[in-house]
Amino acid sequence: MKKPNKMKILAPLQFARKNAGWALTLVLLLTAIGSYAQSDNNNTGLLLVAVGLVAVVSILVLLVAIYTLQVLKVFVQTEKEKAAKEAGVDVAEEPGLWQRFLKVVNDRAPIEQEEEILLDHNYDGIRELDNHLPPWWKWLFYVTIIFSVVYVLGYHIMDWFPLQEKEYEIEMAAAATAAQERMAANAEAGGFDESQLAYSDDAAILSSGQTLYTRNCVPCHGAEGQGGIGPNLTDNYWLHGGDIKSVYTTIKKGVPDKGMISWEQQFSPEQMRDVATYILSLVGTNPPNPKAPQGELYKTDDGTESAPAEMVSSEEVEE
Repeated sequence: MKKPNKMKILAPLQFARKNAGWALTLVLLLTAIGSYAQSDNNNTGLLLVAVGLVAVVSILVLLVAIYTLQVLKVFVQTEKEKAAKEAGVDVAEEPGLWQRFLKVVNDRAPIEQEEEILLDHNYDGIRELDNHLPPWWKWLFYVTIIFSVVYVLGYHIMDWFPLQEKEYEIEMAAAATAAQERMAANAEAGGFDESQLAYSDDAAILSSGQTLYTRNCVPCHGAEGQGGIGPNLTDNYWLHGGDIKSVYTTIKKGVPDKGMISWEQQFSPEQMRDVATYILSLVGTNPPNPKAPQGELYKTDDGTESAPAEMVSSEEVEE
């Protein structure tokens, strides 16, 4: 047996020892970046990049560790063989953990015993072995049987787990309960009550709504509400209702079929009210290059077209 070069065997160990500090520094740096990103929701992309880099570095370190262990194993085995040779003793190679695992899960007959399990018939000189199914296959088959029994019992007989329709009903009921609790909490705290929603020309509300609109709504509806990807917000034509409650609901629930997301998770009820109020203040402003009307002409209860929102005073709302 050819003796392995000791320097070649130890080279990966020396490399790992020399560069372990750099690898540890990089891991700590990336971990710090991930911690910083967690402190700001706007840095989600940075957090994902940092996590990805940490994962890559971790995998590389793991591969180096595995390779190092293999090298150590070869080195130890070489030393054993050397000592045995000097002592004049033959050393049988011990199977590794993976080899022992494969032997258990496959349970194949040794080559020396294949003559005992040969079948009598042959096909053009091709003989077959009477091997049994490997244990891993039988275990997997038993697991599928157990899973099917639990599935049928749990979903269709004992009702341990809800089916899709039942799960939908449960989630909808939970969402409705949560919404009622939020409204009750707001009412108790003297906060915003959606049932009492009404337009107001309060300067603070309009200013807040304008800020939120500029930051989130301009890409689809234009800086002046003239429309773009989304509809024109300055005319009296509305796709989902032109009163304050309808506009508020549209902002809250979104229009998924048309690509408008629900803003309920990003905005508080007060912020959605502010945006709805600001949108209604744009009615009748006649910006340049308006998009063609969409939807139905919105009329007030007395049958007239809704007036531009800036002409509606807070006193009229209170009346």
